[in-house]
Amino acid sequence: MPTTCGYPAIHRFAPPVRFVNSAGGHCGVLYTDTYLSIRWSPADSSVILDGEVDLSNSAAVAKALAEAKSERGEITVDMGALRFIDLAGLRALLTPCPAADDAVRLRNVPPHLRRLLEMLDG
Repeated sequence: MPTTCGYPAIHRFAPPVRFVNSAGGHCGVLYTDTYLSIRWSPADSSVILDGEVDLSNSAAVAKALAEAKSERGEITVDMGALRFIDLAGLRALLTPCPAADDAVRLRNVPPHLRRLLEMLDG
Protein backbone atom coordinates (compact mmCIF):
# COMPACT_ATOMS: atom_id res chain seq x y z
CA MET A 1 0.00 0.00 0.00
CA PRO A 2 1.47 3.42 -0.89
CA THR A 3 2.65 5.77 1.81
CA THR A 4 1.68 8.89 -0.09
CA CYS A 5 -1.25 11.07 0.84
CA GLY A 6 -3.76 9.21 -1.31
CA TYR A 7 -6.90 7.17 -0.90
CA PRO A 8 -5.40 3.68 -0.37
CA ALA A 9 -3.06 4.78 2.41
CA ILE A 10 -5.38 6.92 4.51
CA HIS A 11 -9.07 6.30 3.88
CA ARG A 12 -11.06 3.40 5.27
CA PHE A 13 -14.76 2.83 5.29
CA ALA A 14 -16.51 2.99 8.66
CA PRO A 15 -19.55 0.87 9.45
CA PRO A 16 -22.80 2.49 8.28
CA VAL A 17 -24.84 4.34 10.87
CA ARG A 18 -27.77 6.68 10.68
CA PHE A 19 -27.08 10.19 11.93
CA VAL A 20 -29.65 11.34 14.46
CA ASN A 21 -29.31 14.75 16.07
CA SER A 22 -30.62 14.05 19.54
CA ALA A 23 -31.34 16.77 22.07
CA GLY A 24 -28.14 15.93 23.93
CA GLY A 25 -25.93 15.85 20.85
CA HIS A 26 -25.00 19.40 19.97
CA CYS A 27 -23.97 19.59 16.35
CA GLY A 28 -22.30 22.73 15.14
CA VAL A 29 -22.71 24.09 11.64
CA LEU A 30 -19.25 24.58 10.18
CA TYR A 31 -20.37 25.86 6.78
CA THR A 32 -23.53 26.31 4.78
CA ASP A 33 -24.41 27.54 1.30
CA THR A 34 -27.22 26.94 -1.19
CA TYR A 35 -26.03 23.41 -1.99
CA LEU A 36 -24.09 22.16 1.04
CA SER A 37 -24.20 22.07 4.80
CA ILE A 38 -21.20 20.88 6.80
CA ARG A 39 -21.87 19.99 10.43
CA TRP A 40 -19.65 18.80 13.27
CA SER A 41 -20.76 16.08 15.67
CA PRO A 42 -18.46 16.05 18.71
CA ALA A 43 -20.06 12.86 20.07
CA ASP A 44 -18.26 10.71 17.51
CA SER A 45 -15.76 13.20 16.02
CA SER A 46 -17.56 13.25 12.70
CA VAL A 47 -18.02 15.82 9.98
CA ILE A 48 -21.41 15.45 8.28
CA LEU A 49 -21.70 16.46 4.62
CA ASP A 50 -25.27 17.19 3.52
CA GLY A 51 -25.96 18.17 -0.09
CA GLU A 52 -23.61 18.63 -3.03
CA VAL A 53 -19.84 19.18 -3.08
CA ASP A 54 -18.35 20.76 -6.19
CA LEU A 55 -15.77 23.33 -7.21
CA SER A 56 -17.81 26.16 -5.68
CA ASN A 57 -17.61 24.79 -2.12
CA SER A 58 -14.79 22.24 -2.13
CA ALA A 59 -12.39 24.69 -0.46
CA ALA A 60 -14.85 24.98 2.45
CA VAL A 61 -14.92 21.17 2.73
CA ALA A 62 -11.12 20.98 2.75
CA LYS A 63 -10.92 23.73 5.38
CA ALA A 64 -13.56 22.12 7.62
CA LEU A 65 -11.86 18.72 7.44
CA ALA A 66 -8.41 20.18 8.08
CA GLU A 67 -9.63 22.12 11.11
CA ALA A 68 -11.48 19.11 12.54
CA LYS A 69 -8.44 16.91 11.92
CA SER A 70 -6.06 19.35 13.59
CA GLU A 71 -8.23 19.36 16.72
CA ARG A 72 -9.17 15.65 16.88
CA GLY A 73 -6.61 13.68 14.88
CA GLU A 74 -8.65 10.89 13.33
CA ILE A 75 -12.07 11.98 12.09
CA THR A 76 -15.03 10.36 10.38
CA VAL A 77 -16.74 11.94 7.39
CA ASP A 78 -20.42 10.98 7.24
CA MET A 79 -21.55 11.03 3.61
CA GLY A 80 -25.04 9.58 4.06
CA ALA A 81 -26.74 12.82 2.99
CA LEU A 82 -24.31 13.59 0.16
CA ARG A 83 -26.14 13.72 -3.17
CA PHE A 84 -23.29 14.71 -5.49
CA ILE A 85 -19.52 15.11 -5.44
CA ASP A 86 -17.20 16.08 -8.30
CA LEU A 87 -13.44 15.78 -8.68
CA ALA A 88 -12.83 18.99 -6.71
CA GLY A 89 -14.86 17.52 -3.85
CA LEU A 90 -12.93 14.27 -4.00
CA ARG A 91 -9.68 16.23 -3.81
CA ALA A 92 -11.05 18.06 -0.76
CA LEU A 93 -11.58 14.70 0.94
CA LEU A 94 -7.94 13.80 0.29
CA THR A 95 -6.57 17.16 1.47
CA PRO A 96 -6.45 16.73 5.28
CA CYS A 97 -3.66 14.14 5.27
CA PRO A 98 -0.30 15.68 6.16
CA ALA A 99 1.19 12.31 7.14
CA ALA A 100 0.71 8.82 5.77
CA ASP A 101 -0.38 7.42 9.13
CA ASP A 102 -3.26 9.88 9.56
CA ALA A 103 -6.73 8.52 8.90
CA VAL A 104 -9.96 9.94 7.59
CA ARG A 105 -12.76 7.41 7.90
CA LEU A 106 -15.64 7.56 5.45
CA ARG A 107 -19.08 6.51 6.72
CA ASN A 108 -22.35 5.97 4.82
CA VAL A 109 -20.55 6.26 1.48
CA PRO A 110 -23.01 6.39 -1.45
CA PRO A 111 -22.59 3.44 -3.86
CA HIS A 112 -21.43 5.63 -6.77
CA LEU A 113 -18.67 7.19 -4.67
CA ARG A 114 -17.66 3.85 -3.14
CA ARG A 115 -17.24 2.47 -6.66
CA LEU A 116 -15.12 5.46 -7.71
CA LEU A 117 -12.87 5.13 -4.65
CA GLU A 118 -12.45 1.41 -5.28
CA MET A 119 -11.50 2.10 -8.92
CA LEU A 120 -8.91 4.65 -7.80
CA ASP A 121 -7.47 2.05 -5.42
CA GLY A 122 -6.96 -0.53 -8.17
